[in-house]
Amino acid sequence: MKRFEDYLDAFKEKLKIESDYALAKELDVSRQQISNLRYYGGALGKEKCLRMAQALQIDPMQIIATAEAAKAKQKELKSIWLKLAKEKGNV
Repeated sequence: MKRFEDYLDAFKEKLKIESDYALAKELDVSRQQISNLRYYGGALGKEKCLRMAQALQIDPMQIIATAEAAKAKQKELKSIWLKLAKEKGNV
């Protein structure tokens, strides 16, 4: 199962971005936010997920569901989001 960070890395590779600083600029977030995502988990908002999905040419729900699962506090809700991510191709 892919994690949100995997999508960040794929997005970086697709756009030939070499650093998390440049990635942060591309996504219009702080470098610290990218670092926090990598080390503490979590995700970006739906608009950023949509932008990444378009660049990666994948179903946006893959990334959105993965992002929502990463943010979910309740185990049951997290499970639902992970199931949706898997159905949309996140393996």
